[in-house]
Amino acid sequence: MSDYDDDQDKDESKSDWEEVHEEALLEYDRDYAREQGNIDEAYQDLRFRRGRKEDQWDSLALEARVGRPCLVINKLPQFVRQVTGDMRQSRPAIKVVPVDSGADIKTAEVRGGMIRYVENRSKAKHVYTTGADSQVTCGIGHWAVTTEYAHAGTFNQEIRVIGIEDGVSVLWDADSFLPTKSDADHVFVPTDMTRAKFKKKWPNAKAEGFDTSLYGLGGTSWFSSWANDDYIRVVEYWKKKPIKRTLALLPDGSVEDLTDQLKDVPPEQAKAGLQWLAQQKQARIEERDSYKICRYMITMAEVLEESDWPGMHIPIVPVIGEEVRIGREVYRHGVVRYARDPQRMENYYASAETEVIALQPKAPWLGTRKQFEQHYDLWETANTEAHPFLEYTVDPAAPGPPQRIQPPVGSNAISEAKIRNSDDMKAVIGIYDASLGAKSNETSGIAIARRDAQGDTGTYVYHDNFALAIERTGEIINELFPKIYDTQRTVQILGDDGKPDIVEINKPQMVDGVSKILHDMTSGSYDVVMEQGPSFATKREFAQAAMTEFIRAFPPAAPVMGDIYARNMDWPQAEEIGERLEELLPPPIRAKLQADRQKREQAAGKGPSPEQQQEAQAQQAAQQQAQQAQAMQMAEAQAKVAEAQAKAEKAQADAVKAKADAEKAQYEAATAKANWAQTHMDNLRDVERHDQDMARGHVNHSRDHAHAMDRHGADMTLLGIDARRAGEKHDLTMEQMAQPEPETAQ
Repeated sequence: MSDYDDDQDKDESKSDWEEVHEEALLEYDRDYAREQGNIDEAYQDLRFRRGRKEDQWDSLALEARVGRPCLVINKLPQFVRQVTGDMRQSRPAIKVVPVDSGADIKTAEVRGGMIRYVENRSKAKHVYTTGADSQVTCGIGHWAVTTEYAHAGTFNQEIRVIGIEDGVSVLWDADSFLPTKSDADHVFVPTDMTRAKFKKKWPNAKAEGFDTSLYGLGGTSWFSSWANDDYIRVVEYWKKKPIKRTLALLPDGSVEDLTDQLKDVPPEQAKAGLQWLAQQKQARIEERDSYKICRYMITMAEVLEESDWPGMHIPIVPVIGEEVRIGREVYRHGVVRYARDPQRMENYYASAETEVIALQPKAPWLGTRKQFEQHYDLWETANTEAHPFLEYTVDPAAPGPPQRIQPPVGSNAISEAKIRNSDDMKAVIGIYDASLGAKSNETSGIAIARRDAQGDTGTYVYHDNFALAIERTGEIINELFPKIYDTQRTVQILGDDGKPDIVEINKPQMVDGVSKILHDMTSGSYDVVMEQGPSFATKREFAQAAMTEFIRAFPPAAPVMGDIYARNMDWPQAEEIGERLEELLPPPIRAKLQADRQKREQAAGKGPSPEQQQEAQAQQAAQQQAQQAQAMQMAEAQAKVAEAQAKAEKAQADAVKAKADAEKAQYEAATAKANWAQTHMDNLRDVERHDQDMARGHVNHSRDHAHAMDRHGADMTLLGIDARRAGEKHDLTMEQMAQPEPETAQ
């Protein structure tokens, strides 16, 4: 394609941007109208958890309590941390399993290790838990999957999991209803950007004069926050764009997507190629309604840029808290929503109790005006200064000195209300004292763990939705592998225990004389499943306790599992201790471990190490020496037997020498005849074997030739456009060379 064609495509794309922009604003207006209530409540939940005075106290209540205590005893973060802390300890693990005949278990394990490496490289643990904090607090959180070059000096791309700055502002298709939003037609991901950064990134884009009064119900515009004097809102608009896909079902059951191959091929040649596939290869060709994922960057005024996403999933992952559906209305919340009122009551009771206690040293004095009027300044400071004595004027109408009024006492009603309100807050959230670490009647570790697990049941919906979001992330990453890792390369993977390893993918190799692709990322179907439960570290702790009890119950098992027992310990250099104990294992077990290790390394595309090669060569040399010694012993034994037999025959021959001489000639003639007959039969068998080999070679040659002709025909048909272009380019070059050169001015 020429530069002119590229410019023309860009102009046509930009001409479509106005229509895309108008459609995006209409969809945003419709989506926000449905989600406005959930978004407003979610932001209030986040502010309430933050815990400022203006967040947890109503504005009217603050005005009524001017000059009086207005405390904030924020108990909500501990409940949120209790739920998210369990998520951090038992984060679900992504597993990959083969689905069809084109997939295999080893490649599925490599894919799983690659996903773990992507998560480790992306610091996905922190991305996930940040989304979980938002999920548990306000009912929704988000993260995303993206691709990038590994570094500036390579063409190899990598996959990364990234966080989304404001997970509440992400706006999904109003017609989607699945918890993973995999059925959504579009999604908006807003980002507020300073004007300086915006102008630097898009210098030719409009940065002033935005009309934010569009749409909105009741005179309120959803777009009023898209621009102000400090920032401009840039929105990622992900859209499923309808297209037609051409699929070919081959006789071996594999499905090939020919859409990209036929995109730049003339219709006549594409039709001929599809007919050849259908007739010669018996392929089933069908055209399906499908879509591709497009990513637009838009502002209130225009579309800034456009790009295509290689996968078939929108790479935005929602993590939902808890949802209540009432017809078409969806009410979404986290643990803070229903605990806001108990938290306000907690603040009020604490403030009221503090106010009562603060007034105790300020109990007023009771007396007549005459008793105080001559020493008014002294009595005025009686509650704030420690005077050594207090003077008063005797009043006959009031016998005795002034008396202090009984100070306020703590309210039992407030204390009881605080206790009752604390229980109400725990009941609303579903987390009780035992789950929060308070001491209870349980004494054994198992009983405490079971009591804690019962407390987690009340909030398990958040764990389940969190696992569902991570599973969705694994699906997106796994679906990207054939597009991103489509060439032969060496990649790093991580095992279940977090240990790194290096494997080769898409590597051609010969297995039993057949060409195969090692860890082929571009073929086969694979699915993602979740493994929930304790993390690897927690499982190792359980394994330590279980193996300790097992060895105590069955001490003879210690010599054969000492290496495994040591590796599961948290000691420094536990792996080295395990390797040393492995040397003490019985020889059969050691040999099996070494053989299994070599098989795993060969399956991962690794060759034997120099030490293993030397050890194998030494073993082979020792085996050869043993075989040679055994052969020499056999030869000596055979020689002795032959010598004894010869002596016996000689004695017998001496006894019957006369008869032997007479029969010698006849015996030699018969022997010669038998040898000639045997030689003749051997020659006939050689000729017959040669004829069979020639016939079999001819059949194999004919079959290979036919396969080669089929492949040649397919390549010539599908790639004919390249030959035509090359011929046109050659003709143009020859024509230019044939033209006479202009004469040089003298």
